[in-house]
Amino acid sequence: MIKAAQLITAAICLLTVAVHAAEKTMPPIKLCYEGEDSFPWILKDQKGLNLIMLEQVAKASNLKLEMHPMPWKRCLYDVKHNTMHGAFAASYNADRAEFSVYPMKDGKPDSSRRMMFDSYSLYRLKGSPVSWDGNTFQGLEGPVGTQLGYSITDMLKLADIEVDDGAKTADDTLRKLVLKRIVAAALLTPEGDNSIASNSEFTHKIERVPIPLVEKPYFLIFSKPFQARYPAITNQLWDAVALIRDSTEYQQAESAMFRR
Repeated sequence: MIKAAQLITAAICLLTVAVHAAEKTMPPIKLCYEGEDSFPWILKDQKGLNLIMLEQVAKASNLKLEMHPMPWKRCLYDVKHNTMHGAFAASYNADRAEFSVYPMKDGKPDSSRRMMFDSYSLYRLKGSPVSWDGNTFQGLEGPVGTQLGYSITDMLKLADIEVDDGAKTADDTLRKLVLKRIVAAALLTPEGDNSIASNSEFTHKIERVPIPLVEKPYFLIFSKPFQARYPAITNQLWDAVALIRDSTEYQQAESAMFRR
């Protein structure tokens, strides 16, 4: 019986017919990503799902991907200045699209070639009047904490919400909430939930507002100079991401991670 990995590799080979011979001998592709934990996608003590996926993508595509963890804001800066060829996992916003390239379809980001879907949620102290009904906030009498460089900051500022984006990690943001330096925290949902479940300092004090602030796809993106030089390679990698994401092997890894 042909293994799933062999089928994926064969499918990707069909996608790379247009790749020039010169591109096949290209140097390693440098990709940066958030250096702090973002459960279950990025984990410092083991491979998160993003690295598991991209290692499979590299193997199937016969390309070398170099992974560079760093602060997210620095990562985007390096993509903008082409000192990094690309970054993961990035949600779409207009500012990033000025200096980076997403997989597109009909003028919009192509969610079929996403790495994953993820959401942001609002976290509050138990008993707090802070809430979110899917359209409007209630009880926000003070700043909302976010992580530095994360896209939810733009959404909150557009809603005229005061933002404190000085924290590097979800844990640091939630500590500000416990200390009442902020009135709520806007965090990626799996990471926020994991922080609360795994830290006794938060478990009995903080809760998640039920309705997510936003849910959206996250992508592997490339600098504009890199994509202009290697258009076939970037399309090859985006197509490989979609194939690996839907493979049995990756979905089993994802299920195992969420059962932790």
